[in-house]
Amino acid sequence: MKLKGALIGLGNIAVRGHVPAYLSEEIRASMELVAVMDVVAQNREKAHEYLPGTRFYTDVESLLAAEKLDFIDICTPPHTHAAYLESFAKRGIHCLCEKPLVEHASKSAAIERTLRGAGIVFMPCHQYKYSPLWRTIHDLIASDELGTVTMSQFNVYRLQADSGTAAWNPQWRTNKAQSGGGILVDTGAHYLYLAQYFFGMPKNVSALLRTLKHADYGVEDTASVVLEYDHMLMQMTLTWAASARANSVFIAGSKGTLSYDGTRLVLVSGADTREIPMPDVSDKKQYIAWYAALLKDFHGRIAAKNISDDLLVEATNVMKLLDMSYRSSEEQRVIPSA
Repeated sequence: MKLKGALIGLGNIAVRGHVPAYLSEEIRASMELVAVMDVVAQNREKAHEYLPGTRFYTDVESLLAAEKLDFIDICTPPHTHAAYLESFAKRGIHCLCEKPLVEHASKSAAIERTLRGAGIVFMPCHQYKYSPLWRTIHDLIASDELGTVTMSQFNVYRLQADSGTAAWNPQWRTNKAQSGGGILVDTGAHYLYLAQYFFGMPKNVSALLRTLKHADYGVEDTASVVLEYDHMLMQMTLTWAASARANSVFIAGSKGTLSYDGTRLVLVSGADTREIPMPDVSDKKQYIAWYAALLKDFHGRIAAKNISDDLLVEATNVMKLLDMSYRSSEEQRVIPSA
């Protein structure tokens, strides 16, 4: 079953991640982008360059009037998501949407009701779950090779916020009204769904958010977040204020430890040490394969008419955890999840 869809927004993540995934050998036979909608009319030429033969629209109404779509793929900033999801979901069109679900938790309940009642497949772009690194870590935790996990540390170091497309607003990531927040929203959202993937929902959240370097940003450039579970703490340190780009992971359990330094995943269990080669997860060229795997899953759910709400729950939980983190920093206290 070949599905026909439209890409909503032709910014950097669409061009570098989504479009190459649709054109990959793994996906192109089963999913086709027949249209692109972007509010920036100048992107018409770019759309035809990357996706020859697609039809271009600058508004939702024109797109819906002219096209019969099976799905849409939303690649626009968070503050636009709710309106797009509302427009397409109520017409029974399956929805793929970049993270986070919306720009603020206060909007989550309304769009959650819309998506639940639409009878469609909804999939958030939680593409990290499709990477070899995070799937391997998940499987090692689930297999009990580490035993009972007691501590986990995730570090993400960046020099600055990524720029958006020059044709629209390259600084939208640092505009709170459009992004919903700083590095915690932009990058931390990934680690909040990974936390659910690895460990489930935490019982408490505490956070400290600061601007350490980029005083011109309207959002935080650094975040330290602790998720508290019954027998484990998961800590995330995220910054746009570093002097070099890097990622690292350390997980300790009752039977062993797992560490990642950007290229090597090392499992230490008793006297045994095993190295598992891994690509650099900060290399965005790796994203294409992750998106292709995500699209394959999306197609499979549509083909099977699987409208399970598991991914919607995951996406709304990310919004809850973001809200708890911001509240914790503002109120200087631990926020319980219940």
